[in-house]
Amino acid sequence: MKAVFLDRDGTITYGVPTYERVDSLDKVQLLPQTLEALHILAAMDYGVFIVTNQAGLSEGLITHEQFVEINDRILELIEPTGIVILETYVCPHGDVSRCDCRKPKSKLLFDAAEKYEIDLANSWMVGDRPSDVVCAVGAGAKGILVQTGVPTVKSAEAAATVPSLLEAVKFIQSHS
Repeated sequence: MKAVFLDRDGTITYGVPTYERVDSLDKVQLLPQTLEALHILAAMDYGVFIVTNQAGLSEGLITHEQFVEINDRILELIEPTGIVILETYVCPHGDVSRCDCRKPKSKLLFDAAEKYEIDLANSWMVGDRPSDVVCAVGAGAKGILVQTGVPTVKSAEAAATVPSLLEAVKFIQSHS
């Protein structure tokens, strides 16, 4: 299977600069054009996953139960698009933990690839930070940088830098 891995905060939902952390249900807000983008992606031949760093878990800002509530709310909001998120992969560690699962490391993509028999060379990671692109490249996938989090973000390793998730999905569609 081919896959599209989506970062969460700043890619699907508002993140920085609107919220430093999405740590409560009242901060769960989809970015503009997210539903349209996911509707298009749902019709394509890709398994779709969310891959997210959530340092707030290790910092004690949210509990695992709160993370699940937030994730479930996001899945509920995107459900009308017809998209099926096969699984959400989360790194609960902070920057200082030196874990193997925090993006830009690629462990979560490798874990998904093993479990779901994913062809990483024909897969994509879409995110709002250079670490998302580095994660993709490290796994042998292609990375797309969206400028919905920090509009000035850049990455020389990105297959494309686009203004939104909708443009990222259209890019994937045109390169499939």
